[in-house]
Amino acid sequence: MVDATRRSAFVTRFKPQYLDSLTEFFRDLWDPLATPESVANARAQDAAQNVVNPGEEFPTYLFVQQGRVLGHLTTIPVRLRSGGVDRAAYWLIGFMVHPQHRNGPIGFLLLKQAVSDLEVTLSLTVQQATIRLLTAVNFRELGILPNYLRPLRPSRILSKLDPEALGLSVLSPVVRIATRAARVPIAAGAAGLVVGTGLGVWAAVNGRPGRGVREHYGAYALGASADALWSDCRDRLGCVAARDSAYLRWRYDVSSAGSYRSLSITEDGAMRGLAVIRVPRAIGDPRLGGIRVATLSDLIYDPARVDVGLALLARAERAARRMDADALLTSAAHHAHGPLLKRRGFLRFAGNLHLLVRDEVGALSGRTTLGEWWVMRGDMNADMVF
Repeated sequence: MVDATRRSAFVTRFKPQYLDSLTEFFRDLWDPLATPESVANARAQDAAQNVVNPGEEFPTYLFVQQGRVLGHLTTIPVRLRSGGVDRAAYWLIGFMVHPQHRNGPIGFLLLKQAVSDLEVTLSLTVQQATIRLLTAVNFRELGILPNYLRPLRPSRILSKLDPEALGLSVLSPVVRIATRAARVPIAAGAAGLVVGTGLGVWAAVNGRPGRGVREHYGAYALGASADALWSDCRDRLGCVAARDSAYLRWRYDVSSAGSYRSLSITEDGAMRGLAVIRVPRAIGDPRLGGIRVATLSDLIYDPARVDVGLALLARAERAARRMDADALLTSAAHHAHGPLLKRRGFLRFAGNLHLLVRDEVGALSGRTTLGEWWVMRGDMNADMVF
């Protein structure tokens, strides 16, 4: 670490002496209402849930110049499961340089310090500039997570949105015909009916959930039963950040006032699968013509249990409809997800989340292809953006 006492500009891990400067940075770039108390409290709450070093604040790196924070990079510590072994790893998040000081060395210096401290680091990013910086410090890009969209209220979607502009790459002939028809506003309702009927028939024929499973909603899904589910299936998920109950409760607030809802699938009294859904924005997404998009943020199930996977997807669609969502979106890397999503009528379109990994100690058991990673949009808080 650079000796901060001898330099007017340096990279340092967060210390309490930088709290006021960090708060000013937050107010300028993210939260105009941030206070030193709110920033300190948030860091303390995260420290209490640190699964790698309990009680220790999440590693956060600052670029400081003459006492002012000009760059910020923080992390989410996770226990990464690969080859039957848990390893400490860190998602890199909150990577930001003050607008007046971009196109300089600050971002590179922040990354260089973080990766010198942390053995295994991960990133999900949509920014090409960030990808270039990450690869410059020996990150390897594994690929782009595919996006999948399940239309729930096709009439609303077709009246507001041009699917071709989204880059939909797999459209059935029925959907193509309906999309063209919907370009005439008066035809949107009829076109939506065609699409909805077609997808419904497809899902009924190809994606019928298994029998003998039951669904449950709410905080029950994040209780002790989630630990048993995680223990049972964790070594069949490839490379995956731990999804035990402690992590799930910290990551997803499923209270009635929170942004997430959870549901679980049980069989013979045991939890067999778990899904977490992010509630759509109340006013819809302006980038998508105002349609209301719920996000399937996380899934946990034994990939060999196709019936459970299909049941989770069917229940997630039902839950999203109850949220008045027009569509359900997910992004999923693992090779097990794509076939099930297709069977349930999800349409694949161009992805935007790049998964990059830096493993200088060989901790990941040769997991070098995207399909070996159980990564979804809920990882690294990536479900907060689209």
